[in-house]
Amino acid sequence: MRTSRYTPTHAFVASGILVCAVLSKGVGVFWKQFVHGLTRQLTPKEMLDSFGGMTVFFGTLLIAFWASTHVANLFGRKSAPDNSAPTPPRRLKSVLFALEIAPPVILVALGLNVLGAHAIEWISGVRPADQELVKCFVDPAYSLGFRLVLIAGVLFQAPLLEEPLFRGIIFRGFAKKLPLAAALGLSGFVFALVHVNAASFVALWYLGIAFAGLYARTRTILAPMTLHCVFNATNLVLLFLFPDLAS
Repeated sequence: MRTSRYTPTHAFVASGILVCAVLSKGVGVFWKQFVHGLTRQLTPKEMLDSFGGMTVFFGTLLIAFWASTHVANLFGRKSAPDNSAPTPPRRLKSVLFALEIAPPVILVALGLNVLGAHAIEWISGVRPADQELVKCFVDPAYSLGFRLVLIAGVLFQAPLLEEPLFRGIIFRGFAKKLPLAAALGLSGFVFALVHVNAASFVALWYLGIAFAGLYARTRTILAPMTLHCVFNATNLVLLFLFPDLAS
């Protein structure tokens, strides 16, 4: 993996901000939403406001951390050029590799999602709720136009913002200080926690590790972006074909 401007400090600060954000209303509220989801159905406006707020939040974090690595340049202390970045042909090969491994990665993630939800229900007697976005895609109360907007967000917003943040900053920062396995596991844990959903937690943790591992191998963020997009697209197709899969 190429040399990163992001340090362990960046990774820990970014992780701390994200954890504080999900716990901002208290541990009890977090745990209730984590297991049971929201207590009521969100209106389309509330859902779009929430989605937009998350986009602004992630985007602001990315800009802030990017700016923090370029402060030295403002005072004439320019970083050495990074000549290890993949060339365009290698980037294309990395994207194709991401598409090649997508089927087994997605199958494992879907299996873990099912097993994780059933394990929680078996242990606690409580069936964990699906993510709020999943409910929107299968609920006829939401219009087709509204769902198309969410589809565009799921396919493009998540890979374009989450991958640079979780893999480009958090994982790469951890990887500078920690063993690779620890950096993979810790960055994946933060990625899963931020989604605030017990049913998909294990699957998301696995996906966070898979995305980071792909990034470490290919040295380009385009690879995990591609795999992330394909995973989300597969979930959308499955929801439309088999809506009963959702709670």
